[in-house]
Amino acid sequence: MNATPVLSVRQLRKEYPSPVRGGDPVVAVDGIDLDVHPGECLAIVGESGSGKTTVAKAVVGLERPTSGTIAIDGVERGRPPTRHRDRARWASEVQYVFQDPYSSLNPRQRVGAVVDTSVGIHRPELSRADRRLVVEALLDDVGLGDGFADRLPHELSGGQRQRVAIARALAANPRLVILDEAVAALDVSIQAQILNLLADLRAQRPVSYLFITHDLAVVNQIADRVIVMEQGVVVEEGDTRQVLDRPAHEYTRTLVAAVPRPGWTPRRRSQLAGAVPAPSVVE
Repeated sequence: MNATPVLSVRQLRKEYPSPVRGGDPVVAVDGIDLDVHPGECLAIVGESGSGKTTVAKAVVGLERPTSGTIAIDGVERGRPPTRHRDRARWASEVQYVFQDPYSSLNPRQRVGAVVDTSVGIHRPELSRADRRLVVEALLDDVGLGDGFADRLPHELSGGQRQRVAIARALAANPRLVILDEAVAALDVSIQAQILNLLADLRAQRPVSYLFITHDLAVVNQIADRVIVMEQGVVVEEGDTRQVLDRPAHEYTRTLVAAVPRPGWTPRRRSQLAGAVPAPSVVE
């Protein structure tokens, strides 16, 4: 691709202090390189502790890298900003959708007010009436029309709350949306609805996704390319279909073999070493 990547990460490293006095620092991620191109969905896959969420939090500014660079549209990001204007600019570039939308929503704030707050921050020139129209359009875009604006978070299902979180993220007109296990807590049928919604929104808007997950079946449905992480480093990357159909690294083969399918029998990791690559995950 010739266009400047929406996101470019080079040699990202994040260390945490040792839990033992005088011990070596704990390296969460080491030497991560990745690009997300305009209109693309890049998935980062790995088990818990692989470092995938640390990468995502560094990109959005929730974690400060120990070393390495992060650039949005070719402009390198430095330290997370402290001034409100600069924080708003960062947020207009990258938005974050968490696994549990309920914990990120104010339980006393109605859905319309949640989205309106984000619209007001990123489009302060709009009048109250114009903001209301934008909020209604955003909620309609995520499938929450007909009175949802007046509901409180506890009156919504898990999938509906996640739609609110997505609408709030889109209110900033971001170049990149990071989705961190965004469908992991949902039933399979609701997962499919949210994945279809994300695909539709990406087709309609100039937005790219960085999709963080442990679920290869989900990756198969939404991602153009995939990066596989183990213990803080990238062990494999490539087009999604190629990686899932012909995994080259033992760890990737382990993940693919763990995806349930007809006739599937769970096996220990030690039994999977050197195994023949599993057939493609669910279409």
